[in-house]
Amino acid sequence: MTEASTLLQVRDITISFGGLVALDNVSFEVQKGHIVGLIGPNGAGKTTMFNCITRLYKPDRGSITFNGQDMLSVPAYGIAARGITRTFQNLALFPTMTVLENVLIGQHHLLHVDPVSSSFRLPHVSREESGAREHALEVLDYLGLMPHKDKIVRGLPYGIQKRVETARALVGRPTLLLLDEPAGGLNHEEVTRLGEEIKATRDRFNLTILLVEHHMSLVMGISDRVVVLDFGKRIASGTPAEVQSDPAVIEAYLGVEMNGGAANA
Repeated sequence: MTEASTLLQVRDITISFGGLVALDNVSFEVQKGHIVGLIGPNGAGKTTMFNCITRLYKPDRGSITFNGQDMLSVPAYGIAARGITRTFQNLALFPTMTVLENVLIGQHHLLHVDPVSSSFRLPHVSREESGAREHALEVLDYLGLMPHKDKIVRGLPYGIQKRVETARALVGRPTLLLLDEPAGGLNHEEVTRLGEEIKATRDRFNLTILLVEHHMSLVMGISDRVVVLDFGKRIASGTPAEVQSDPAVIEAYLGVEMNGGAANA
């Protein structure tokens, strides 16, 4: 890959919480159109890295560049507008709202409606709202969520709620989608199907995907590249085959079958 195809560039990111160094000079790149797995044992710093990329955390030092732009100068509320959306390890839905209402929220940064226009229901407001609803319904249909669109989220099964989060991230028309443990709570058959769905979603929506996941079979089966963290440091990076044969990775996952099912990540 050439430098021109690099979409996300993370350089020397370091962040500490009290006396604990959560990330220590971590660097990696994500190429446009790739699925990149970010893996590591518990406490390795994976979700912390997601939180740095999406500006929920401010690193102590280092740089994050997306599409050639310095992302550390962008406030958290501006990240989605730059083309980065995410799901969360722990569900971050609005439990008393419907599926459709939750998904529509994912488009707030795409709308150009000021309070005055909204209060007077000017024509362009109705057009924007109609377009947003239509796009949300298209995404819900794609993810098989149409039967649930008017249901309150709180009463839905966990797996359905995870898909609602994915829908909310997709309606924001991202360039880079961050998936934080999308296979959580799924059985083996569902994990296998999820892998195919992630690849199909990448192609359908022209995405680049950065994936944090416990299931090594899923990560190794769909990723173009894999980055491995351990105790906040990057210990390996390469193709799935290269990473699985790396002695440092094998040591970090001592006792875990890297070619098989779920690993403690």
